[in-house]
Amino acid sequence: MEQEQIAAAVAVEREALAGLLETLTPAQLETPSLCHGWTVHHVAAHLTFLWSVSTPAFMWRVLRARGSFPRAVDVLTKELVRRPIHEITASMRANAHNTKHPPVGLVAPLTDVIVHGDDIRRPLGIRRVVPHDAVRAALEFVTSGRDRGTFLPRKRLQGLRLVAEDMDWTWGDGAEITGPGQSLLMGAMGRRPALDDLHGAVPVLDARL
Repeated sequence: MEQEQIAAAVAVEREALAGLLETLTPAQLETPSLCHGWTVHHVAAHLTFLWSVSTPAFMWRVLRARGSFPRAVDVLTKELVRRPIHEITASMRANAHNTKHPPVGLVAPLTDVIVHGDDIRRPLGIRRVVPHDAVRAALEFVTSGRDRGTFLPRKRLQGLRLVAEDMDWTWGDGAEITGPGQSLLMGAMGRRPALDDLHGAVPVLDARL
């Protein structure tokens, strides 16, 4: 995908997620997401992190977390979740076309909103079929190594071949795992519930999560 197409896809997913979040009950917002220790509300708040926190402020928190990026993200998310959901969705809509991104590129926010969108929807029994071009871009990003290991541990997919059944995309060599592209992405990103949609050498991947 070209950069303009990626930016448009990010906007579509942010708008779709904001629309869903606006319909959820307080109980649904407190449902545990697929992100360990985070509720649906936490994940929604986390998705506003990119434009809500300056780079210096984030790096300060990384230092306070003794260099741990995940710990700093968790601390920031628990600060951002104090905002009511209507503020979070308003921020998401206002920044749907925001193209701020980390050094690894604009495809990183696209991958983030696709994966975290499913982190929210799956526990609620809600499914969204993300456009194939967007899923393919995210799959290519996390399997290419361009994410520098921030999204996908480097050895998680070693010796595996991923084959999407619903789009023209394959990756890797070795024992084959097949399934919908979106579920391959979620499985690669460590979301065990997505493994139920996959076939083949799934136990190998499961053992690495």
